[in-house]
Amino acid sequence: MLSRLGSTSFPNGKQRNSGLQGSYSMARILHNITDPRYSHALVYRRPCLRNRGGRQQITLTGPSGTALSAIKMADGSRQGDLDAAFKKLQNGSDIRGFALDDNPDEPMNLTPGKMYYVGRAFGTWLRDRTGRTDGLRVSIGSDPRLSSDVLSASMAAGLAHEGIKVIQFGLCTTPAMFMSCILPKHKCDGAIMITASHLPKNRNGAKFFTPDGGLGKPDIKQILQTASETAAIDGLLDANAAWYVDHAIVAQAALECDAQLISKDEFLEDYAAYLRGIVIDQINHPDHRESPLRGLRIVVNPGNGSGGFFATKILGPLGADVSGSINLEPDGTFPAHKPNPEDAAAVDATKQAVLETQADLGIMLDTDVDRSGFIDRNGRPINRNKYIALAAAIALKTHPGATIVTDSCTSNGLKTFIELLGGRHFRFKKGYKNIIDKGIQLNEEGIDCPLMMETSGHGALRENYFLDDGAYGALKIVIEAVRRRIEGEPDISVLLEDLQEAKEAMEIRVKILADDVQSEGIKITEAFKEWLDAGAGGNNSWSLEPENYEGWRVNIAEKGGTYGWLLLRPSLHDPDIVINVESEQVGGMATHLQHLMSFFNQHSFRVSTDLVTTYITDNSSSSKNH
Repeated sequence: MLSRLGSTSFPNGKQRNSGLQGSYSMARILHNITDPRYSHALVYRRPCLRNRGGRQQITLTGPSGTALSAIKMADGSRQGDLDAAFKKLQNGSDIRGFALDDNPDEPMNLTPGKMYYVGRAFGTWLRDRTGRTDGLRVSIGSDPRLSSDVLSASMAAGLAHEGIKVIQFGLCTTPAMFMSCILPKHKCDGAIMITASHLPKNRNGAKFFTPDGGLGKPDIKQILQTASETAAIDGLLDANAAWYVDHAIVAQAALECDAQLISKDEFLEDYAAYLRGIVIDQINHPDHRESPLRGLRIVVNPGNGSGGFFATKILGPLGADVSGSINLEPDGTFPAHKPNPEDAAAVDATKQAVLETQADLGIMLDTDVDRSGFIDRNGRPINRNKYIALAAAIALKTHPGATIVTDSCTSNGLKTFIELLGGRHFRFKKGYKNIIDKGIQLNEEGIDCPLMMETSGHGALRENYFLDDGAYGALKIVIEAVRRRIEGEPDISVLLEDLQEAKEAMEIRVKILADDVQSEGIKITEAFKEWLDAGAGGNNSWSLEPENYEGWRVNIAEKGGTYGWLLLRPSLHDPDIVINVESEQVGGMATHLQHLMSFFNQHSFRVSTDLVTTYITDNSSSSKNH
């Protein structure tokens, strides 16, 4: 229980004092909380430690030099506000929020204090789940965002408060954090990755794992509820209190921790060695087994995220020439471009590097390396439907007739491609956790399902613990490229020759303006189904897809015997209706969207269709020619 938050004294000789003076890890927690590098995010000075009459005292001072202290709110009626403040941090099966105070339009809501209570709540959840009270071990890693160190330290303090042993890995990747629960060196009971994936530098968040995989939405909901309740027990009921007080909470908690509970390790070395071993074994090169990538030139672009190790600790040591790689240095400001393999600037930069260095392959990674994308030797991107097709072609070689699970907005061409290879395409829902869980379910039902993949580049393989691992997925492509070279076969890009691509493809959004976004989204989706059942506004070329698991997908007969399609669904995370549309005809998308507008015009939904109408207007000439 926290007694006082701004200025707190402790008797000398207690273990918690040695936590500050004798433990590198505990001192590091305090340093991270008060590091001047984060002066753009933290407005207070370093803790001032004084010895007064045999007692240690810590005081945090504000910009004016005055001591900061938190006012404990005793009004129980404010619990609802606190619950709402924590609830806002949920982003599906992750936690996300604004972690820097650098944009007045995006006020900081993922604070060290909140992360401290999330750490305590995860410790409680883990005890309840395992039925164990002693010896639990949790690893914490992070991407290079400016706020990652302080949030990692806060999470560590919360876990240690609950008696959980914490191993701090520092810079790491999301897949590596899960593997810290699997690989023999640690076999942690839980793992946490501090990251906001490809989102801007002011965002951050957390992903949670156990040896059974990533936590689901109900788990995150429970953890955030417990965090709120624990903060309330400690008297912190003011959800709108000055944000800097949060750091006093964590500083005191760090002083109270048992120093022996927190240690430090460089886990990326172990994870890289594990992946290198997989490549060596799966290629089993007849001439140079230990350097199977010799003669291969690969460009890696991790976008200044956590993925630089992929070039320097995996591909390079295996013999590949990675000298043309770009943006390898971790930099939480992401100066080159968004760390996102779908980002146009990332694709262009990687393409240029591949062509300039005459590389055999370019690999793009997102910030926390759970997604990837590619550029072939001719500078052509391999992402979205192409990436899924390539991964499916490789998987179906060793699993003929297997089922490939994808998200809901994959193309008609991909379905045909998978079926031509003898596989079955199971088009499910958006959300990497959704497709992974469906893949696990199918395998449990006896259906051979080796691959689950989203168009975003999230891909999971059964052989790799159903883990969405951008590094592992990239290595499967590299392994296939080397195998083809050994056997004298053409480059991997020829595997995609039978993939039919749409002439036009786009995702566009309709903004929901209603206060109750979820209810309005459901209302729109149900009305769309009723409109389709009633004849789609008299357009008999629109027919409902037989299987729908998310929103409603329509097949659209076009001129010349081709088919386009349109999918209308509520966004998973944003106040939007998402519309995915493809056409085999130039100008076809504008035609399809124009007919869709007749649906919106017939209803009084609280939405803005400005983006759709603007697109139709801008493309009206090609639409008329369709």
